[in-house]
Amino acid sequence: MKQLMTLALLTIRDLYASMEQGNIGKLVIALDDGVWVYTAQCMGGNRRGREGILQQVPAFYRPGTGIKKNADHFVEQGSMIIVLGNIQITVPGASIGSMTFVDVWRFENGNISSVNFYYRDPEELYVYLEHFS
Repeated sequence: MKQLMTLALLTIRDLYASMEQGNIGKLVIALDDGVWVYTAQCMGGNRRGREGILQQVPAFYRPGTGIKKNADHFVEQGSMIIVLGNIQITVPGASIGSMTFVDVWRFENGNISSVNFYYRDPEELYVYLEHFS
């Protein structure tokens, strides 16, 4: 028997598809005003509000940066959607690596209330973002 996707899972899948096309507007609409963003200190640390996500997410979907975030698996657990994938890092003419990531999105009252961004090596990713994008 095939299970139906919940609205939260559909929302997150749609957000990643939209962001891959360069449209982060849907993300802003889905966020709660007081959304919490949790990430490594070198990547900006924990923040509150839409600006916290908007300071980080566009770096992964901006054309020409040499960085692409590929969501491979979506797992729903209660009020959380867990996204697993890889970040492809390239420079002109060559791929310089791949890094795993896990994003954990939490929902309250139909809106995204928090997100945790986990990276295999946040310091390496930060260096790349600072020097190559």
